[in-house]
Amino acid sequence: MFPEDSAQHDFPRQVLFENPELTGKKKTVPEFRGSMFRYFLDGSQRSHRVLDASINGRYLPICAGQIGVSVLERTDAGKLRPMRSLTSIENLLVFPNLLSSDNIEDLTRSINEQLGGRHRFRILTYDVDKEGDKDPGDLGRAIIIFEMQRKELQTIRQMIEERLIGPNSWLAKDGGLQYGDTKIRDLNLGKDDVVQLRHVIGLAKSFRPSLTLGQGRKREDLGNIIKGLNWKERSTVICPVKDSTSLHGWWYLRMRPREKVYSPLQGIIKLEVFAVDSLERESGIAESRADTVSSSVLAERNVTPYQSDPRWASHIYPISMTESYLRASFLSHERFKALIF
Repeated sequence: MFPEDSAQHDFPRQVLFENPELTGKKKTVPEFRGSMFRYFLDGSQRSHRVLDASINGRYLPICAGQIGVSVLERTDAGKLRPMRSLTSIENLLVFPNLLSSDNIEDLTRSINEQLGGRHRFRILTYDVDKEGDKDPGDLGRAIIIFEMQRKELQTIRQMIEERLIGPNSWLAKDGGLQYGDTKIRDLNLGKDDVVQLRHVIGLAKSFRPSLTLGQGRKREDLGNIIKGLNWKERSTVICPVKDSTSLHGWWYLRMRPREKVYSPLQGIIKLEVFAVDSLERESGIAESRADTVSSSVLAERNVTPYQSDPRWASHIYPISMTESYLRASFLSHERFKALIF
């Protein structure tokens, strides 16, 4: 995958995105003391297909969901505390876009007039003619996921505007940073603000091991490449698409010793960072930056949520706590369904 001869590559050159280019297939991460992370963010959503109804001659589903974002801060004393001003929960109803705007307003008023503030719904619509062969229910759920991702970015923007994120106060976000260019542009960040995205790190516990890298006979699935990582080793940085607004690179890090996990890919996490200046966008993520980020992630791996979460091997403890706090902030399934039915 990463031959020493830089003139020969097993897959298109634009996939490699590290400067200088690694000459081996993997690298042991240097250990540094402590961690640069101060904030931990998690976004989550729950969606339900509520019912199917006849609307303007079409029989289509109506979906409902809860979306939320929470942020925990590690204080100078080392304790984790929720940042309530950066934590928000919202209830959504998603109808087909066959209803007029007046009907939407009437529905919103009728549904919410008997509900308290925490239980109110925001009504959205999905395009019934988009991707015609797709289940309309999936289109409704996609709107809920889209709104959750937008809420994540809005929270990151608020943190940037409040100058919370910086060289000594990184933000670790649960999940990847592969947002669509439209969402990134919607952040409307100034030149000075964009620099703070350098200190926003995405930690994805799941990824697609069947992703194929390379061409012709040298094509190889991602899972076959990264299963050979040993404890504290990382892959090089890759970036298959280099012409997007939200340009970012990612790599893979093994967080647990092989003898402590049950499958070849368990304990491997995907790390993502934005390329935020012209040098990085042209030449790739600096090796020192990838090493520093990886080292800080390794420093966060204990205490693990062992046995309490099947994803324990890919968890860092503060993210686990952020997830737990967010889940506790959601309405229970029973209470949420009671609001609808």
